[in-house]
Amino acid sequence: MFKIRFINRKLNNNLDKERGILINRFVTLAIAFFIFTSCSSVGTAVELTVQPGESIQSVVDNASSGDEIVISPGNYNENIIITKDNIVLRSSSGNPEDTIITANNNASNVLSIDADNITIMGLTITGAGFDRSGIQLSASNYCVIENNILVNNALGIYLQYSMNNSILNNTVEQGKRAVNIERSNYNTIMNNKVSGQRFGIYVTASEGNKLSENAANMNSNHGIILENCINNSLENNTANANGRYGIHIVYSTGNDLFGNTADSNMDYGIFFDSSLNNRIVNNTAVNNTRGIFLQRSSESEILNNLALNNNYGIRLFSGMNCNISGNEVSNCNASGISLLNSANCTISENPLSNNSLGIDLGLSNNTAILNNRLLEGGRGISLRDSSYNLVSNNLALSNRYGYYISRSQWTTLINNTASTSVNHGIVLVNSTNNNFTGNTLNSNGGHGVYLTNSSTNILDSNTASDNSRGIYLISSSGNNIMNNTVLGNREYGILLSYCTDNTISRNEVSDGGRGIHLSTSQNNIISRNIIALNSISGIFMSSTSNGNIFFDNYLNNVFNSDVKDGSEGNVWNVTKTAGTNIIGGSFIAGNFWAKPDGTGFSQTATDGDGDGIADTAYKLPGNNYSDFLPLVGGSAPERSMVPSDPGAITSEAEITTNETAVNRTETNKIESANELNNTGNKTIANTTNTNKTEVPVSGNEMYTNKTEMDDGSKVEMDIDEMEDDMELD
Repeated sequence: MFKIRFINRKLNNNLDKERGILINRFVTLAIAFFIFTSCSSVGTAVELTVQPGESIQSVVDNASSGDEIVISPGNYNENIIITKDNIVLRSSSGNPEDTIITANNNASNVLSIDADNITIMGLTITGAGFDRSGIQLSASNYCVIENNILVNNALGIYLQYSMNNSILNNTVEQGKRAVNIERSNYNTIMNNKVSGQRFGIYVTASEGNKLSENAANMNSNHGIILENCINNSLENNTANANGRYGIHIVYSTGNDLFGNTADSNMDYGIFFDSSLNNRIVNNTAVNNTRGIFLQRSSESEILNNLALNNNYGIRLFSGMNCNISGNEVSNCNASGISLLNSANCTISENPLSNNSLGIDLGLSNNTAILNNRLLEGGRGISLRDSSYNLVSNNLALSNRYGYYISRSQWTTLINNTASTSVNHGIVLVNSTNNNFTGNTLNSNGGHGVYLTNSSTNILDSNTASDNSRGIYLISSSGNNIMNNTVLGNREYGILLSYCTDNTISRNEVSDGGRGIHLSTSQNNIISRNIIALNSISGIFMSSTSNGNIFFDNYLNNVFNSDVKDGSEGNVWNVTKTAGTNIIGGSFIAGNFWAKPDGTGFSQTATDGDGDGIADTAYKLPGNNYSDFLPLVGGSAPERSMVPSDPGAITSEAEITTNETAVNRTETNKIESANELNNTGNKTIANTTNTNKTEVPVSGNEMYTNKTEMDDGSKVEMDIDEMEDDMELD
């Protein structure tokens, strides 16, 4: 050490300035001396060797900062403590299998490091007992642990309060935890192989660590776990064949999982619990019970992952504001993508195939399901006990059901497609206030749209063509079916069974078997529909269908009506009222009754006063009903294009024309205005349905109930209640 003494001088006014210059010169000399001596110290670093039978600890104790301790192949029984900085401890061969350090005292760490810039390379370290480590770093920074084998240690490599260390290319087997990072930040854990542990890599209360290219396979519990961590990165790791979870993130925030593989884990592939704002991107989760599972984890992104052959592919439980997009999910026994008790999420642009449920929402609200592709599964999209969800622009092909909604409200289905379903395109069960608009439901084996026990829903501007039945309502009321195109359906265009107070308006129902069919249905309004070229009948009403209003429709079928005698209070026109009717005339009143060969009543009737209303009433065949204000003249409404392959229609109509009608006086007024017909002597009735039928539901996967209709045909009602058997975990 240099002692510097300043001598007082009597100076003039520039004394302070000269003193400052002098101090700066001495400081510069001192710094230069320090740098010189430091470099001299580094330059004097030596390589120290250890032979079998010698003590590694003795060499460590006598080493200086910067020394390299080289251990010759052999077996060494001792516990080593390093407290000096800048020490390298390595095997001479570089092969950890021939240089083995075994704990002399298994109640202590084999190798304890309490220093910075330590390198441990090419060693086998074994024998640390209960809660002790093969290598432990305590408050140590910038260390490198590389190319070692750690076997039969309770804890393999343990970092505590340590930063900026690198754990590289190590193999850790047969212990409790292979790599344990506790309260340690900004470390790199890379290309390690850990197996046969309880936990492979365990990181707790740590921030900014990077785990990459590690193989955490065949551990009894979890491969990789992060607990109470912030902003860590897991990239390109494998966590396969672990006893419980591949990767487990719990109570952690802002972590990134990118390009990891979790294969054949007994429970979860990737599991987030009570964690926020995490990103799960480009990972593969295959052959697990649950592929990617988030529980009480919100504000997360699940993007472009592959989830195959799991029971559940991607599942979110009690989460909010998550984005699930671009994931490929296939061959999942329970569901592909599912949300339970979650809200405000987006599920978009995911290709899903061969899942029992493609996308499943249970008890979940305010979620957008957009632009997904769902192929060859059970239900393409399923909503249960959920509200205020948007389902838009999805494609569901060759599923058992395209879209299945039960016990749900305020759902909007817009511009979706469901085609070639085994059963139905859209199913709505026990649901209210939903809106289906602009959907395409073609070539399904059962119904295009099927509503059961559902009320106050809107079906607007949908296309339901080439199905067995286009739109089918059973035990449903207060629904508005309007502006739909229903073409080429083999059995029925629109079928109402045990339904009340529905409005069927402005639809085109053509080129099928039966057009609009009412069975045991009351108080429905059917108006402004095009019903044309149906092979069996245009409109059918059973003897138990009462109080229905039928006006301003255009019918052009060989058999326009088949209305069974015995029904009461059905009305076939309203009071003549100014307004443009369905054929462009000036008054709304009755219906236009045409036939394809041009011999229909409205095509041949006279109109003496030119008001577009026939001079005489049209008597419906086979009953006591009449349209007292049938339309004439005008122009046929523009029809939609006939489907290219509407399917063979082989059923033949059986219409009885010689039934004896019984005159009745109706006494109950209909609720809408202007309901007196032009005879002035008949009050139109509106009766109440008192013959309500409950549709039985089975707890089995499907219940089938075949009901014989009033016309002798059979309607098969199938209610799939699989959601009641779903696991709500």
